[in-house]
Amino acid sequence: MDTAVYYLFRRRTFLLLAFSLCLVVVAKPTPAAFWSGLPLVIAGEAIRVWSAGYLTKLSGLVTGGPFALCRNPLYVGSSLISLGYLLMCHRVDALLAGVVLFWILHGGAVAYEERLLRERFGEEFEQYCREVPRFVPHPRKLAGGGAFSFERIMANDEHRQAVSAVLLSASFAVMAYESFSILDWLSGLV
Repeated sequence: MDTAVYYLFRRRTFLLLAFSLCLVVVAKPTPAAFWSGLPLVIAGEAIRVWSAGYLTKLSGLVTGGPFALCRNPLYVGSSLISLGYLLMCHRVDALLAGVVLFWILHGGAVAYEERLLRERFGEEFEQYCREVPRFVPHPRKLAGGGAFSFERIMANDEHRQAVSAVLLSASFAVMAYESFSILDWLSGLV
């Protein structure tokens, strides 16, 4: 299991990118589907940017900002973004496949990351786990160490995710408002 979890952890970004491209191909978005998903994409990206602005990899346990509300705010943001795209796609089969894929890839990544954090930070991480929920934000006062930094957003490559979110959302918007389906177009070529 460790080998499979590590394999998925290392390739999760590529696999989700490939799935996103497949979504664009099979999507049959409508304006209503686009507008139902866009707020989730925006909220998810805002959470990811906020989280990336606090994340200092390998320099200590990050417990401030959004990490004071839940242990995995980047994954919460990613889940909202993914759900937004899946709604924009306007296909139930894609929605179900996407939820399963996301759960497998990110569930494995969380397990892998938590094991590493336990090994590195020991009791400090255990205490953090007792006080802060894994995914569902706890309505408590924002506390903890660290401060938001735009430099960390860039260092954590979140600007690339933001550009991807804009481009993918724009693709769905064009397809929704032009009643265009890549799959239908490809079918017409055969």
